[in-house]
Amino acid sequence: MRFGIAGKGGVGKTTISAVVARSLARRGHTVIAIDCDSDPNLAANAGAGQEAADAMRPILDQSGPRRSVPVGLTPSQMLATYGLRGPDGVTLLLAARSEKAGSG
Repeated sequence: MRFGIAGKGGVGKTTISAVVARSLARRGHTVIAIDCDSDPNLAANAGAGQEAADAMRPILDQSGPRRSVPVGLTPSQMLATYGLRGPDGVTLLLAARSEKAGSG
């Protein structure tokens, strides 16, 4: 099963995503939760803690003149390189992190 949660800002998308991810993982499902928000808070909301969330490496590299995504990695390698194992077995991924306001 795959699904996304989208909507207007401030309506609880991140909170609902974290609750659904942890609930499904507690029931034995494999859950990979990807935070695509320009102000990423899913890892912290999913219980990983703010320090761990801040240390996450984003998949989209915006550090050079060109934005790039990793190539040549298997899904397992992608999760091992970029994923954070959170509470209840949820694997958390950070799609991107804005360098500064307006750059995302």
